[in-house]
Amino acid sequence: MATQDTRAPALDLRLFDEEYDEKFSDDYLVYKPILSNLIQEIISPSQAASQIDEWVTRDADTRLGRVERGEVIEEAEESEWLTWPNPARHLMMIFRSVAEVCSAFPPAHATQDALIAFIHALSQLPKHHVPCYSSDMSHQTFIDKTYTLWPIGGEFFTGSLAQQFRDEADKMSYPFSDVETPGSEVQIRWRNFQAFIARLTTSGLVDCSDSAALYNILTSAYTYPDLEERRIGGPNRIAGDLMAASQWLASDQMRKWLYEQCKAEGGEGVHKIWTMQNWQNWRNQMSFIQGDERFGAEIRALAESLAEKMAQE
Repeated sequence: MATQDTRAPALDLRLFDEEYDEKFSDDYLVYKPILSNLIQEIISPSQAASQIDEWVTRDADTRLGRVERGEVIEEAEESEWLTWPNPARHLMMIFRSVAEVCSAFPPAHATQDALIAFIHALSQLPKHHVPCYSSDMSHQTFIDKTYTLWPIGGEFFTGSLAQQFRDEADKMSYPFSDVETPGSEVQIRWRNFQAFIARLTTSGLVDCSDSAALYNILTSAYTYPDLEERRIGGPNRIAGDLMAASQWLASDQMRKWLYEQCKAEGGEGVHKIWTMQNWQNWRNQMSFIQGDERFGAEIRALAESLAEKMAQE
């Protein structure tokens, strides 16, 4: 477990969102009070996982009963994915909230520890099947009774849960975003977010490799600025991405995991970021940043420190 830092204040949690939440009935949002209790340390990660599992299982069984009794016909105007059993939807909503909440806390904060432990606890629950709404190639709706809870870690490492974190990353790291504004909330959240997904990925729970800020400091990245045209914003953007990307390299454990992935040429298709070529590209970038006076002293020192650590691998 990372060293806890409970001194740094948290940013806005963004757990409860009136505009978003009003789209769903209360029985679809049971997970939010559970996550709130976890964050407030009212319940433990294992208790939160058990409560979530019990709720998702019970909800799926209840909705299946309603379908079998024909009760959902009365709600024909509502979408089937809301009225039929849909644990997959619950899973996406839970992880969407985790992806949003995690950036409120700095690296190694106790709440980041708790959220990681919660996801790990879910992955350790006995695998079991629950009914789930589905449709075939002809768009005929049916109930799939073999949906597995919980699809986390192991064979599910590269599953669809990572998309929730990818979506959150895209909200922060688009070109000209406030990642390049020193001390901005977005820049701080971007660093916090990277610390969380680095732990989530290197612990083998959810593969968030394609959301890594390490990609952004490569000159081939679409967010990489033109330093000649953007003499202030350009270095600031690289600095913001470097502070975030450092969360994957500063820790010996994470850096070694990353290096092993690069040696194995891990990843596929557009997500193939872990390569020895990129490892060398990152080292080159560290050398460039530490020697360029367009970057502040703190950023140059960070690049120098990371370069020294990478040279040890």
